[in-house]
Formats: sequence, C-alpha cells, structure tokens
Amino acid sequence: MRVETYSDRYLSDVVRLVENFHKESLCEYDDIFNSDSLLETITAQRENSDNAFLLIVDDVCQGILFGSRFKSMINGGWAFQEIIWYVNEKFRSHGVRLLREAEKLLKSSGVSIMIMAVLENSKTEKIKAFYQRLGFKPMESHFVRNL
Repeated sequence: MRVETYSDRYLSDVVRLVENFHKESLCEYDDIFNSDSLLETITAQRENSDNAFLLIVDDVCQGILFGSRFKSMINGGWAFQEIIWYVNEKFRSHGVRLLREAEKLLKSSGVSIMIMAVLENSKTEKIKAFYQRLGFKPMESHFVRNL
C-alpha cells in the first residue's frame, strides 16, 4: 500500500471512485452523474496532479484526496481546500494514512493550511469529531441549492 500523486495510469480507478462517492454521498444534492464531465475535469487538472493524492493497494487506486491550492487572504501562505476525500469501503481503515501522507506532501510543497469538508448527509457529527481529534477546527458551514 502506498500514497502517490495522480497519474493517468489510474484514470479508470479514479472515475470508479468518484462514481462510488457520488452514489454514497452526493446523489442527494445532484442526482446526475456524468462520467464525461468527470473526465473533462480530470483532464483539465492534469497539470495540478500534485493536488490529487491516491491510495494504491495491489496496484489499484482504492482512495483519493483531491483539492485545490490557493493563496490565503489571511496570511499570504498557501492553503489546500479538499474537494473530495473518498476511500472504497473495504479500504477505509487506510483513509487516515492517505490523509496524513497528503498532509506531509502538501506541507513539503509550502502549503500551511488544510481545509477539509463535511457533507451534512453523511455521519456529520461523527466526522466532525474525527476531524477535531486530528487537530482540525470548525470554520464555516456551506449551503447549497440547485438553480
């Protein structure tokens, strides 16, 4: 088992992971999953492959932590905002390793702030407590509505 940054070698695994994530967590917010849109997003992000961390088990990608880097308005340092953190159910016990390895890689590349999200429809209190045990602090809530 290892953690590495994204490569197209795992493209089909990543598509499957995001589809699983959608079925498990996002379909309540948007019931349409479009693999073409996902492929377009992945293609557009290839030059930012150091923002996508993959959990590789037996040469198959079983988890992903992907986000976006930006310059913080608060302190001028670099921040990383998680967009998706998902590990296939059978491998969830390795999810913290994926997170910790991603933190190390981000820190070594100059990122000083990491922001993680909690979906309100998925064991919210348990995940919030989990993040707090890992040293994260609550920051803000987001609200969404289809237009």
